[in-house]
Amino acid sequence: MSICGWVDCCEDEQLRLLRGIAAAERAGERDYRGGWTFPTEQPMWGRVAFFAADGRAGYEDRVREVLERVAALPAVDQDDRVRGLFRVSHEVDGATEWRLRRGELLCVPAPPEYDYLDE
Repeated sequence: MSICGWVDCCEDEQLRLLRGIAAAERAGERDYRGGWTFPTEQPMWGRVAFFAADGRAGYEDRVREVLERVAALPAVDQDDRVRGLFRVSHEVDGATEWRLRRGELLCVPAPPEYDYLDE
């Protein structure tokens, strides 16, 4: 199975908290935080982190837990919450889309127009 996506933070503090979550989490014996990428230079006002990793079935449960914590990061202002989009591709179960928005992680079937990503 494969997980790939990004998180868009509104402020430096949210990005700092995300870095801390990523650094602290482990999956079994292997540290998966290597799947996180934090660009050293962020363009303009953007604060983005990327995640991509392949794993065995069940690995997505641990990543989902981490992303639920990320989604729950406090808002900077009234509605400035982190947001993001992840595609989870599974050989047996097909693809799902994980959406970080409004403080939650929503898991929905992936739209068919992106099936080419699994070919």
